[in-house]
Amino acid sequence: MAIEIERRFLVRKDIRRLCRDGVRIVQGYLPSDGEHTIRVRLAGSEGTLTMKSRRRGLCRDELEYAISGDYAARLLRTACGAGLIEKTRYLVHHHGLCWEVDVFDGENAGLVIAEIELSHPEQVVPLPDWVGAEVTHVPAYSNSSLSRSPIRRWLAAA
Repeated sequence: MAIEIERRFLVRKDIRRLCRDGVRIVQGYLPSDGEHTIRVRLAGSEGTLTMKSRRRGLCRDELEYAISGDYAARLLRTACGAGLIEKTRYLVHHHGLCWEVDVFDGENAGLVIAEIELSHPEQVVPLPDWVGAEVTHVPAYSNSSLSRSPIRRWLAAA
């Protein structure tokens, strides 16, 4: 079992000039026990099924399996419900690190989140000037939460 160690930030500046050759991602979540999330993802034509534990600090357990793109698409249509996450992921390099920048579409259009994977929880990360507030520990910004309560609903309620 792998350990995922990551930090997540809102992107506060227009960084389109840095975003090249993105991959289109559609993902949804299968019903689970509340202790884990089970994600189905279709990234381009590649499918994955991923189980993640609850976060403990910056860390959580992660199991990921490759599945066919056709099977992932079928699961997204039949088992994940209506709350799908749609986004384009770009890889942006900064100070020797590779950031994953997700530009959301659909019900979460306008949201841009940058993630950085760490080798250990205490790793010092030089932050680019385009990152804003850290949302690593803000549950509403997790992809699984955004699938159930997208930002369009937040704005409508405000």
